[in-house]
Amino acid sequence: MRRILCAVFLCLWATGASAGMPDNLGLRVTETFVRPSVAQFANTAAALSGDIDRLCREPGEPRLDTARQRFDTLVDAWFRVSFLRFGPMVEDNRFEKIFFWPDPRGVVLRQVGAILAGKDADAIDPAKLAAKSVAVQGLPALEFLLFGTGSPSLLEKTDEGRFRCAYALSASVVLSERATAIVADWGPDGAFVREFAHPGPDNDIYRDDKEVAAEVVKALAGGTAFLAEAIIVPFLGKAPEQANFRKAPLWRSGATIRAVRSGLAGLRDFYAATGIGEALSESDRWIDGGLRLEMRKILDTLDKLDMPIEEAVRPGPGREGLIYTVIALKSLHTTMDTRVAQALGVSVGFNALDGD
Repeated sequence: MRRILCAVFLCLWATGASAGMPDNLGLRVTETFVRPSVAQFANTAAALSGDIDRLCREPGEPRLDTARQRFDTLVDAWFRVSFLRFGPMVEDNRFEKIFFWPDPRGVVLRQVGAILAGKDADAIDPAKLAAKSVAVQGLPALEFLLFGTGSPSLLEKTDEGRFRCAYALSASVVLSERATAIVADWGPDGAFVREFAHPGPDNDIYRDDKEVAAEVVKALAGGTAFLAEAIIVPFLGKAPEQANFRKAPLWRSGATIRAVRSGLAGLRDFYAATGIGEALSESDRWIDGGLRLEMRKILDTLDKLDMPIEEAVRPGPGREGLIYTVIALKSLHTTMDTRVAQALGVSVGFNALDGD
C-alpha cells in the first residue's frame, strides 16, 4: 500500500514538460461519457417512478422489493455522474435538489418527518413538491420514504401508507423530471453544450480549450474530494469510538459503500474519456499510469467491503479498507488538482465541496 501511495504523492514533486491539450476535449467527454451516463440516470429515475406508481396502486412485498432494488440502481446511476458539478447539473440548484448532502443537522429526517406527520398535501403534488425545500424532494428523502422508519406502511392500505406512497411517487416524479431536464441540457441543442463542446472567443463561458480543460480537471479533483471528505470521513471518524454509521448517506438502504464505488467508477470512466493520458508528454506519462493504478486499487478495495456499513466502521478489515480509500482519494485529488492541471497548463483553485 505504501508503495502505491508514494508513487502518487511523488506527483507533487516531479516536474515535466507541458503536454498538448487533448483534441476536442469538451465534445469528446460530452459524447462518450456525459450523454450516455445522464441518460442512464434519467431512464432509471423514470423506471423507479413507474415502480412506485404500481406499488401505490396495489401494495405488496414483491412490488416494494422491486421499487427498493430500482432505488439502489438509481443511486448507482446518480453517483456515476454526481461529480459533474458544472453547467446543467448546477442549474437551478439541481445538485442539491437531487442529493442534499452533507446534512450534518439531520434536516432531511426532520423535514420529511414533519411532512409525514402533518400529511402535507403539497408533498403529493409534484409541481408543489418541486418548489419546497431541497431536503424533502431528492434521493435522501426518497430513501427514507422507501427504507426508513414507518416504511412497512407502504404495504398497508391505510391513510398513513397511502400518503407515504403518494409522497414517494411525487418525489420520484420530481427526480425523473429533473433528470430529463439535465439530459436535454446536455443534448446537441443545449446552449451550454454549444460552448463547452465548441469553445471560442465569442463564447460567454468557455473561450478556449484551456477553460474547458480547467472545468474537466476541476470536476475530477472535486469528485474525489467529495467522496472522501463529504461521504466517508464524517461517518468513519478519526477513531473507531468516534465512528457513527448513521452519519453516512444512504445507510438505511445499505447503499453507502456501493455509492462510493459507483462514484469512483464514474470518475475513472470520465477520465478515460478525456484522452488526457494519451496527450501527456513522454516525461509525464507515468502520471496517467499512477492515476489509473490508484483508481483500480481503490475499486478493488471497495469490492472487498461486502459488509453492512455498521460493521465496516468497526476495527478490522472494513475500517482499514475505508481508511485506505480516504487516503487514496485525497491523493488522487491532489494529483489531479496540481500535477494534471500543470501538465495541461491550467490552474484549478476551488472549494471541492461547494462546486464553486
